[in-house]
Amino acid sequence: MFSRWGAFVYRRRRIVLLLTLVIAAASSTLAAGAAGQLSAGGWLDPNSESAQVSDRLQAEFGGGRSAYLAVIHADETGADARSEDFQTAIGATVAKLLDDPRVTGVTGYAETRDDRFISIDGSSAYVVIGLDMSDDQSVEAVGSLRPLLAPPAGYQVGLTGFGPVQEESSRLSEEDLQRAEVISLPIAALVLVLVFASIVAAGMPLLVAGLAIPTSLAIISLLARQTEMSIYVLNIATMLGLALAIDYSLFITSRFREELAKGRTVEQAVTIAIGTAGKAVLFSGIAVAIGLSGLLWFKATALSSIGLGGAAVVVCSVFFSLTFLPALLGVLGSRVNALSVGGLLRRFGLGRSAGSPASAPRASRWEQVAHAVMRRPIAVLIPVLGALFIAGSPFFRLQQGVPDASIFPAGIPSRDAWVALQTEFRPGEISPITILLDTTADPTDSATVQAVMDYAAALEALPGIDRVEGPFALTNPATGAALTAAEVAQLYAAPADALPPQLEAARTALQSAYIRDNLVRLDAISPFEPSRPEGTVVVPQVRAVQPGAGIERVQVGGVAAGSEDFLVAQNERLPWAVGTTLLASAIVLFLLFGSLAIPLKAVLMTLLSLSASFGALVWIFQEGNLHEFLNFDPIGYTIAGNPIIMFAVLIGLSMDYEVLLLSRVQEAYRRTGNNTAAVAEGLARTAGVITGAAMVMVVVFASFALADIITIKSIGVGMAIAVLLDATVVRVLLVPATMRLLGDWNWWAPGILGRFADRLGFSHVEDEAEATAGQDTAAPGTGPAVAPA
Repeated sequence: MFSRWGAFVYRRRRIVLLLTLVIAAASSTLAAGAAGQLSAGGWLDPNSESAQVSDRLQAEFGGGRSAYLAVIHADETGADARSEDFQTAIGATVAKLLDDPRVTGVTGYAETRDDRFISIDGSSAYVVIGLDMSDDQSVEAVGSLRPLLAPPAGYQVGLTGFGPVQEESSRLSEEDLQRAEVISLPIAALVLVLVFASIVAAGMPLLVAGLAIPTSLAIISLLARQTEMSIYVLNIATMLGLALAIDYSLFITSRFREELAKGRTVEQAVTIAIGTAGKAVLFSGIAVAIGLSGLLWFKATALSSIGLGGAAVVVCSVFFSLTFLPALLGVLGSRVNALSVGGLLRRFGLGRSAGSPASAPRASRWEQVAHAVMRRPIAVLIPVLGALFIAGSPFFRLQQGVPDASIFPAGIPSRDAWVALQTEFRPGEISPITILLDTTADPTDSATVQAVMDYAAALEALPGIDRVEGPFALTNPATGAALTAAEVAQLYAAPADALPPQLEAARTALQSAYIRDNLVRLDAISPFEPSRPEGTVVVPQVRAVQPGAGIERVQVGGVAAGSEDFLVAQNERLPWAVGTTLLASAIVLFLLFGSLAIPLKAVLMTLLSLSASFGALVWIFQEGNLHEFLNFDPIGYTIAGNPIIMFAVLIGLSMDYEVLLLSRVQEAYRRTGNNTAAVAEGLARTAGVITGAAMVMVVVFASFALADIITIKSIGVGMAIAVLLDATVVRVLLVPATMRLLGDWNWWAPGILGRFADRLGFSHVEDEAEATAGQDTAAPGTGPAVAPA
């Protein structure tokens, strides 16, 4: 089937080239606007309790409008933020903003005399800038509203909140992407030149990447118009697009050149390359897509959108590798070897199989390594497994947190302002744990007030709660003593004209902020940052507090609750995501090789290499090792979602090399029937290509270690380590050792399953025999080694 596709593309190579170029060109316009369609949010499970609280707050308390937070500092040491001069400076800073119709007002110390707006040391203050727009609209408004902040001489202002953070997140993501491309592409090009020993051949993978990436981004742009897509899709899609497109086209181009070196015609070389390497590319792409589809189990769009975007990248990489590339190779013919740098190739020992005739075989260094490993498989297996386990052991100390603006580097204005709010002001004021209480009677009658006060007292007794704010936390202005439930109920029941104006205003404000019909809102203030593990662990304790009679239902929300719900939903769906991904990948390998042992071995080998990279992720980014070398500020936890994103990507990429290596091993085994010789031959024939492909992937992924955003930096470093281990330790040591121990059992399957796989035909080796079988009916003009242009 694949050989016939290769022959079809060759015979219609000019039409295929034209169509694929038109598709890529048409995608460029959509690709250019992809970044503007993406979101920095998506960390909320839409079906969670915290999401329901958010929806009810919007509906009942008039939420849904966005706001900015402005932090004002004085250059003068020891300034008093409560002073008239300081408050006047704040008024001058926001004066122009208040003239803008999009701004609904400014709330701070001057308006409330509430110390929550003053820093702990009293030297700085913040104000809340209300906006008549949604969060998404506030992102677009940042560019026009931020310049209206005009602090007088001697004062500095920092703007943060959803809009400023999102705006700078998009900018940083694009800058990280451009930096990675500028660094990785030249190095990848150099690696390809060393692998192919030809500048023209080295250009093939880069051309495929140049078509696949913009087409992928165009699809992502279309998807983002229908569903929320994470801003990190942009970086991960480009990262994957470069790696996969280059790898897939490297495999096919290498096999094409190898067949030309054997004296095959151009059509035969294209047909064999697609029938063998092309089949491996398709199944590898399916494996990668299956891995990424595991992210669709998660309801939070920060994860599921990466699965969608990644799948688009895989489809485009495979599409252009199986259409544009063989068509171009058919046009070029032996000219693919033009501009040779063979001397460099021999010096580095790469790509020998692509340029050496099969009639002159000799034991390569890779064959010698394979035979050495297979002579003592146990002696190799045990220490390697031990080393991988030790490398992966830090993963047992994993602690996850949902990221906030602190993941940006110091010096980013929205990040610095956010960190100042978290560290310099009273803890928990910005992001309280919000509790909604549904009462069975009027919230202001004496019995209900007592029930709410008792519940609030139980919350305040928790170790992670400093205090609880609500409508009934009132004190007697004369004595300073807290009012009893009966006194509070009496206060709320009193006619408006029976209360002093100041007390009536206070009562009205409390009712407006905390009471709607039979709904009461409480704000629990925790000293812990809501994104950190110690902040989220408070939420289950709050939810465990049982309300008394008179309270029908309790719902807990807020930033910390949203983070906790995300982590709980992730852990609940994690076994399904991992299990279905591994099972589907194993099924794909079974269909390709017709063996039960190979899929099981491949899954175990992949998990081993993943465990080591996960250990590195925790050791470096959670525990802060190498933070100076990698230029980041440790945040003390692993960013939630990163391990499962890495798993979803790497499970497929690992199968990438597994499919390529074992395809050549299977070819040799079916030809010779000797398992040991087949493993050595397969490793020798693919080691150069796999080494080159791995070097390209490591370069691409490692270039994202220069990213400013820790989310992308940690994914890049973790995946670079995983690919390096997979292409070296796993493929060179563990695969030969385990295949030697299994012997002919490598290719065994129970009768009914074996017949099923054989009937499907995917496990059949499509090689030169199939390609040459059809030469009698080949189209005219397929004979010369240099195809007509």
